[in-house]
Amino acid sequence: MSAGTGCESPRIAIVGGGPAGLAAAVALSCHGLGDDLAVVDPSGGWLTAWRERFAAQRIAHLRSPAVHHPHPEPFALHRHLREHDLDDELLHVGGTHLPTAVGFDRFTDDLVGEVGLGGHVIPTAATALADDRGRPVLRLADGATMRSDHVVLATNTRTPAVPAGLEGAVAAGAATVGDRLHLDDTPDGGHVVVVGGGLSAAHLALGAVAAGATVSMVTRHRIAVRRYDVHPNWLGPKKRRPFETEPDPHVRRRTLDNARGGGSVPHRFKRALDRAEADGLLRLHERVRPVDALPAGARTQVCLDDGTVIVADAVWLATGGPVDVEVDPLLTSLRTTRPATVVGGLPELDPDLSWPGTRVHLTGAAAGLQLGPLAGNLIGHRRAASRIVAGLLGLDPLRADRVITGTQACPQLPVR
Repeated sequence: MSAGTGCESPRIAIVGGGPAGLAAAVALSCHGLGDDLAVVDPSGGWLTAWRERFAAQRIAHLRSPAVHHPHPEPFALHRHLREHDLDDELLHVGGTHLPTAVGFDRFTDDLVGEVGLGGHVIPTAATALADDRGRPVLRLADGATMRSDHVVLATNTRTPAVPAGLEGAVAAGAATVGDRLHLDDTPDGGHVVVVGGGLSAAHLALGAVAAGATVSMVTRHRIAVRRYDVHPNWLGPKKRRPFETEPDPHVRRRTLDNARGGGSVPHRFKRALDRAEADGLLRLHERVRPVDALPAGARTQVCLDDGTVIVADAVWLATGGPVDVEVDPLLTSLRTTRPATVVGGLPELDPDLSWPGTRVHLTGAAAGLQLGPLAGNLIGHRRAASRIVAGLLGLDPLRADRVITGTQACPQLPVR
């Protein structure tokens, strides 16, 4: 299917070709729902932005274990690497296996080919979404209109969090934020200020040191050291069932925030940061905030709230950013015509993750009030896909983990 030809009408349209979109597309195909499917992504391919971020930060391994990936069957990645003699693409850490970025890319490339999804991605962006008498209608950047029976929003749109006082530095190009962060921009022999205390900040700080710079890492809290970004108890029913059955979305939102608890780094990254600091290549400034950034010739003077002043050749803001459906332009029309309860930027969705009263399904972190704190992770994408598929098959989405997992996860797709 090609865009730019007036009005396209696939049965199902997915907006976003990242891991959430791929998980949805694979699950739909597994259950015979992928024949009339279109995917909208400006890159024209799968996982393009994901891979660009990994390359920009030179990330060697995923943080998620190898049983978390876009295929519905948990051990598909293990099996794929073993059968292709790629066992060295798994890093054994503390009783689990983490896939390398190379191994994960190889697996997802082969998965796309095996499911036949390579030709489904239309290289354009979605600019608007509306509900027209029960059918979702997408407006595309190339002028085409796409009318579908169902739309899956897998964009994971986030607004970068810029610390107060640094907005002017970002606007002037003196500080870099979000997707523009790239280790290739490390000033040779210069000094880099990295703001943030999560894994992306650690990757950037250690990468800049490896590239020959010295680094000041500024964090508003002490660096939290955790194996995963969310406690593994959330993988099972012990935590999830009480969350999912809690009727008050405000309580669920507080639970979600407490469970995620801000950025963190695995133990091996904290040890690497400590070694760099002991070698005089990095300094940690914990429990402080940047409050201003001023020109200092060709450099930038960063002022912290404890009175410290750092002169930097580059300022990188690895501060993340929230998902907020109330500022997502694709949801502007639905918020007006089909109002939904929104708590802390997250909507209260129906069990099949549809926006109430519509056939627009949300996946990724935007489904956090339904799926919990892992909604934005790879395992959350898989669970979201299962719920959407269950709803389309007329099954109970709340039992999706039980009715379309294991041997029934992908009855139409062999795992090779």
